[in-house]
Amino acid sequence: MTDVDVPTRPLLEYRFASSELLDVRWKERLIDLIVIPYNDPAVVLDRRSNRMVTEQIDPGAFDGVERRANRVKVNRAHDVESVIGRALALHPGDQRGLRAELRISRTVAGDEALELAADGALDASAGFAPMPGGEQWDRDRKSRRITRAYLGHIALTGDPAYDNAQVLAVRTGAPPPATSAPATPNLDAIRLRRLAADAGMPLG
Repeated sequence: MTDVDVPTRPLLEYRFASSELLDVRWKERLIDLIVIPYNDPAVVLDRRSNRMVTEQIDPGAFDGVERRANRVKVNRAHDVESVIGRALALHPGDQRGLRAELRISRTVAGDEALELAADGALDASAGFAPMPGGEQWDRDRKSRRITRAYLGHIALTGDPAYDNAQVLAVRTGAPPPATSAPATPNLDAIRLRRLAADAGMPLG
């Protein structure tokens, strides 16, 4: 059974990842991130047993998910009614982990999410469920490997669990009007330095 074959809505588990390495441009309104890393042990809550376990995600666990990328929504803090965008592309073959390109909607909540992600204040998080037969437990059921998983949604949140999942870039467009967002002089200075560097004219 592949990611696209799941017939019913599974009980989703949530995994978080820290954000870093940002490149901000305001026009495209895209966030590029590692949703969940591979082969990175983390202590997480198993929602079915309501206890903490050590978990790793195998490369290949999300194979096939790219075929339903445009149906994967993006929300804030796993609130499925607080949708701020959707996935444009999913790349399960990235050796670091499941990589996603997210399109963030032009709303007040979307603008806020872009600013926070650009400031490194938001983390990536996956709402997923192991597929039938897609998890391998140790004898004491204290640790498991996820070999096949269903991706329910992607969330942007301030609560990390996986240190090696990260926001790779925020690509946006012209800054919104001053009346629609707070002033960000430090961020603007960073943008100016990066534009100058891209043009071969680094600022002192």
